[in-house]
Amino acid sequence: MKTSLKSKHFQLLSLLAASSLFLGGCVSRNQDSWTFRLIASPINQLIEWLAQFFNGNYGFAIIGLVIIIRLLLIPLTYKQQTSSILGTEKRRYYQPYLMKFQELIQGAETPEEQMEYTRQQQAFMKDNNISLFGNMGCLPLLIQLPILSGMYVAIYNNQNIANYNFFGFSLGEPNLVLTIIFILLSFLQTRISMQTMPEEVREQQGKSMLFMPLMLGFVVFNVPAAIGLYLVTTTIWGMLQQLAINTFVHPRIKAKVEDEMKDNPIRFDQHYKPNNSVKDVTHTANSSTSATKPHKSNRNAGKQNRKK
Repeated sequence: MKTSLKSKHFQLLSLLAASSLFLGGCVSRNQDSWTFRLIASPINQLIEWLAQFFNGNYGFAIIGLVIIIRLLLIPLTYKQQTSSILGTEKRRYYQPYLMKFQELIQGAETPEEQMEYTRQQQAFMKDNNISLFGNMGCLPLLIQLPILSGMYVAIYNNQNIANYNFFGFSLGEPNLVLTIIFILLSFLQTRISMQTMPEEVREQQGKSMLFMPLMLGFVVFNVPAAIGLYLVTTTIWGMLQQLAINTFVHPRIKAKVEDEMKDNPIRFDQHYKPNNSVKDVTHTANSSTSATKPHKSNRNAGKQNRKK
């Protein structure tokens, strides 16, 4: 659990660092630079085309840009979400064993015992095809960062976007109301995404996961409203997609895991059974060792018999 929590913190810090990097000038405002031509210019052209499609409305153009991007990302986000749910459902079955292994490792009296319990845990994970590595984590969000950076630059190079008023607020200036809407929607999205997690995981990771909307809200408050509108629309899309996953996909995955566990129950061999005390398991390991190696006194007795 502690490892998982540290991983979440690392992902959060990585995401914020990457956001600062991209929004802070990864794409140059110089129109002759390769980053501008590769990222900002195509995004600017797509926004202009969408604005013409919506009769010059740059707000709807940004919303249309989100829809296009999220449609393209559906295979990736769907795989990430279903993989996460599958791992969570499997974890319900093997997590108690892993927690007991951690107790044995931490309570080991000698480094040898600690290494033995670690080896036993690795054998248990291998026999049951368990992996503690994450799936794709924040990858769908990270893929969108170059787009946000390109929009950031496009706003400063396209006065049509910067000067456009969408429902009373300028797309080129930060907007407090849009920031508050984004934070509230992000809190709601986080709650929805946590519905498929076990209760103990929600309690342990809840605070760290709810901390992210506040941090991202700070970013939104310091960037033009066009980027805030992009993030608000993305959040709404993410909520709807997560609700669909929770309603239609999660029950199927849960039933599949239950059937799989009935057909292939968790293998928990006596050799690495951790429900005994540390001394009991050590005694078992020593007994198995002595059973395979002849005792010293027996070897001496054999020599004496040969002499007679």
